[in-house]
Amino acid sequence: MTVPTPRPYTAVPALEPARLDGPRVVRRTVVDFSALGLPADVSQALADGFWHHFGARAERIVLTQWAQLKVFARFVADSAAVHSLDDFNGGLLIRYVEWLNRQRRPAGAPWTKSTRAGSYTTLRKLLQWLERCRPGLLQPIRYPFNPFPWRNRDTGRRPQLPAAELRAVLRACEKDIAACRALRARAAHARDAARIGSDEPAAALGALLEWVDRKHAGLVPRAKVLTRAGQHPFKRSLAHHGGAKHVEPHLYPTANTVLPYYLAILIQSAGNPDAIAELSVDCLQPIPLLEDREMLVWTKYRAGSIQRRAFRASDPFEPPALVRELIEWTKRLRPHASAVARGRLLLFKGVRGVSAWSSGTAKSVIRQDFCVRHGLPRFSLASIRPSVLASFYRASGDLGQVKRLANHAEIATTVRYVQGPVVEAEHRTRVASIQSAFIGQLERRLLAPASEAQGRPLPPPTAPPGAPAVSMFGFDCKDPYAGLASGTRRGELCTHFLGCFTCPNAVIPPDPRTLARLLQARDHLRRAAETVHPARWEAVYAPPLRILEHDLLPRFATQELSAAERLRDSLPPLPELR
Repeated sequence: MTVPTPRPYTAVPALEPARLDGPRVVRRTVVDFSALGLPADVSQALADGFWHHFGARAERIVLTQWAQLKVFARFVADSAAVHSLDDFNGGLLIRYVEWLNRQRRPAGAPWTKSTRAGSYTTLRKLLQWLERCRPGLLQPIRYPFNPFPWRNRDTGRRPQLPAAELRAVLRACEKDIAACRALRARAAHARDAARIGSDEPAAALGALLEWVDRKHAGLVPRAKVLTRAGQHPFKRSLAHHGGAKHVEPHLYPTANTVLPYYLAILIQSAGNPDAIAELSVDCLQPIPLLEDREMLVWTKYRAGSIQRRAFRASDPFEPPALVRELIEWTKRLRPHASAVARGRLLLFKGVRGVSAWSSGTAKSVIRQDFCVRHGLPRFSLASIRPSVLASFYRASGDLGQVKRLANHAEIATTVRYVQGPVVEAEHRTRVASIQSAFIGQLERRLLAPASEAQGRPLPPPTAPPGAPAVSMFGFDCKDPYAGLASGTRRGELCTHFLGCFTCPNAVIPPDPRTLARLLQARDHLRRAAETVHPARWEAVYAPPLRILEHDLLPRFATQELSAAERLRDSLPPLPELR
C-alpha cells in the first residue's frame, strides 16, 4: 500500500474584521463614519452606538439620524473642540447647543427649534447608549437640562384640510382607481382574444402583453434592450400602442397608478404617511366573529407599536379590496424587486427599475400630476392624518374615541392633532350653549317663587304641533318640541329652531325651493357678518354658515343648485339677524 505524500500546508490568511466606522450603503446613500473627519476613537465609538442603537430601525430613520450626526461633525470641524473621547463632557454639549442656536438657513432665518433639538437629541442618545452598553468608555457626562424648552408648543400647528377638500381628494382617488380597473379589464379581454401564431408580437394589444410575459419576464424592457437584434418587431408594436408609458399600466403599477390606492388607504385608515407607505403584503387579518369585516394592520416604526383598524371586506373602495387588488397587480414586479422590498405591498416600476413606494415618491407625484389633473388645490401628506382625525372629532365630539382611532398613547397627542380654527369655533358654540342652558335654569328658579307668591302658576309647556314645522331656512323638522337641544325639555320649542343644520330631526329634501332657501340663508348669514357684533356672529352664525358651505351644499349636483339659483329671488326676505 502506497501512502500518498502529503501536500505542503498552505495557511489561509485570516479575514480582517470589518471596521465599525467603515462605509455601508443604506438605500442609495453611503454611511461612512471614517469620512466625517472625527478622531479615530470618536469615529469608532459613535459608529458602534449608531449601528447597534439605530441600525435595526427603518431605513428612512437611519438616514435621518445619519444626516443629524453629520451636523455634529460640522460642529467638530468648526470648533476643533474634540480630539478624543475624553473631551466629551457637559461643557462640550453646551457649546454644541450654542453652536446650533447660531446656525442660519441660506435665507438668513435661524434653524427651527425642532431641527436644532433633533440634531442634539441624536448625539445625546448615542452618548447615553455608550454609557449604558460600553461602561468605562466615557467619563460621566452631565447633560444640559432641557436645552430646547417648549419644542412642541412652539412648533406650528399641523395643517388641516377642510372636509370638502378631503372628500374631493378621496373622490379623485376613487375615480383613478375605477379607471385602473377598467384598464386592466380591457387588458384581460385583449389577452383572451389574442391569438399569437409566431414568436413575433402581433399588432393586437393582447399579443403584445403575452410577448412581454413570455420573452421579457413580465416587464417591458428598457430602450437599450430594444435596440438589440431581433427586438425590432416588438419595438414597432410597442410604439404602435403608445410606448412603454401607455403599455406598462396594463401589466403592473407605475408611480402615477399607485398614488390613488395609497391616498385612499391613507385617508381611510388615518395612518401616518410613512407607515402606510411601508405596508406589507400580509397587512390584512380576518376577524373571526365578523366575517364581513377585515383588519388592516401596520407597524408604526417611530412609536414601535402595531396599528390596526377594521373595514368592510365587500366595499370595492375600502382598504381590504384595495390591498387584495394591489397584491394581484404587483405579482410581475415582486421577482424583480430587492429582497428588502419584496414583502412590501406598494411596489411600482419606475425609471430605475422596480422600487418600493415611499412618501417622497408620493409627494413628487402629487405635485407634478395628481393635483393638476384633478383640479385640486395643493395639499401635503402631513395634513391628511390631522384632517381625518379632526373630522372624526367634529362628527362624534368624543376625544377618547378619536384617541383610540389614532392609536395614541396619550390623549394630549390627540388634542394637538384635532386643534384647529373650526374645532375651536365649535367649542365656543358648545360652551355658549351650555352657559345659556345654565343661565336658563337659574332664571326659571328665580321666577318660580315670584309666580307662587302672586298665586299664578307657571304656564304649562306648549303642546307640540300636529304637523311638521318649517324652520326659518326652509327645511322641515319632524319634532321641534322633542327637547333635543341642550337646555330644553320635551314640550319646549327647540332653541336651535332657527337653523340647526346638524340636528338629527332635520329633513332637507333636494327640491329646488328648499335648495333656494339654503342658498338664500347662506347669503343672509354672510351679510350678517357686516352688521352683527363679530364675537356674536362667530359664536352664533358662523357655525351654521360653515355647515352650509362645507357640508350641505357640496352634496347637491350643479344642476340642482342652478335650478335653485333661479328661484332664490322669488322667495320672501328673511328676518334681520341680530
